[in-house]
Amino acid sequence: MPADQLTDLLDPARWEPLPHPPAMEDPLPVRRRDPRTLPPAPATGSAPEVLSRGADGVLLRLRHRAPRARAVALHASGWWRPQPADALDLVPAADGWWEIVLEAPADWRASYGFVEHDGPGDPPWWEAGLKAPGAPVHPDALCAHRHGAARGGAERSVLSLPFDGLFRAGRDDAETPAEVHDLPLGPDAPRVRWWAPEEAGSAPLPLLVVTDGAEHVEQLGTPERLRRGVEAGVLPPLAAVFVDAGEHRGDVLGVPGGQARWIPEDLVPRLRAAGLTAPGGRRLALTDDPARTIITGASYGGLTALFTAARAPGTIGVAIAQSVSLWRYPSGALVGPLREAAGHAPLRLRLHAGRFEGSMAADARALADALEASGAEVSLDVHSGGHDWAWWQPALLHDLAAELGR
Repeated sequence: MPADQLTDLLDPARWEPLPHPPAMEDPLPVRRRDPRTLPPAPATGSAPEVLSRGADGVLLRLRHRAPRARAVALHASGWWRPQPADALDLVPAADGWWEIVLEAPADWRASYGFVEHDGPGDPPWWEAGLKAPGAPVHPDALCAHRHGAARGGAERSVLSLPFDGLFRAGRDDAETPAEVHDLPLGPDAPRVRWWAPEEAGSAPLPLLVVTDGAEHVEQLGTPERLRRGVEAGVLPPLAAVFVDAGEHRGDVLGVPGGQARWIPEDLVPRLRAAGLTAPGGRRLALTDDPARTIITGASYGGLTALFTAARAPGTIGVAIAQSVSLWRYPSGALVGPLREAAGHAPLRLRLHAGRFEGSMAADARALADALEASGAEVSLDVHSGGHDWAWWQPALLHDLAAELGR
């Protein structure tokens, strides 16, 4: 298929987004222990506390102080419909403390907090579930790792049982902020910021384009983690460009036009032609190698990463697409465009999904299987997590290290 026909295949007029399906959280059996049968928690210490670790799971203790509460529950991303309904309720301990000891996957990552009920009757989450628990969510005062990228900018603590080292999710407020620069663009362009190491050398840098840039820059500390990776030698020097979604996210992300068209047709060619101008006037050249030009995103941003890869064979050669909102179009709709793109130029797709986010893992598996004979190099990782930055961010950085280390 000629390139112009591929572009026609992705004409936005051909793609009408489907309505969001009704929320159907899967019941999740939860196994917990009576904390009163275990050694008491230390008077001081950080959280979460891993009491024991096996090949498949851990025994985990979490605590929250709420002297006036009548009930307290753990609010962890994706664990919205525990079975039984009170399975994530903490039990009262001394001096206003509440605690829970539960069995959890050994690779669990979650944004979490606690909800309190201090009124009459049963806690509202027993009936409604914990996705909308009917009470504010409080971050864990004992956990040092947090981010503010939850819906509405809410702050959440980060539970990360696998050791992500340099790439652990969440801000580090004690860390010196990375120097991020605005990219001057026209008035109709989204806000774009960029980061590159101060000692980048003269060779053209690999290019990472990140959707939902505001969350990565302002709430997640992704530039700081990139800097850590480069300083530790886990990542080579690279340029990361963060593209904000703005106020109308659903119109510019998750569609075959919008940023999926603007990034490969405007932004990347402009960056390759002009490079980046560092403080002091030094110009940083960027690669023109598609294999070292990477687009990434999560949720609608993951869909955008796939649309961008389909639209731009030979320009962007790698897409890291997490929790892709494939439900937004009929089943299999992206198979044809991605298969055709892979016929034009080498294409690598790194798909990711969470075990605790409904059908997304099954949808991603169906897409990967359908593309198996397309010529694209496709992988799928399924994580013990929900629809959640707590695993999106470290998984992106681990993938990036693997791609740029090839």
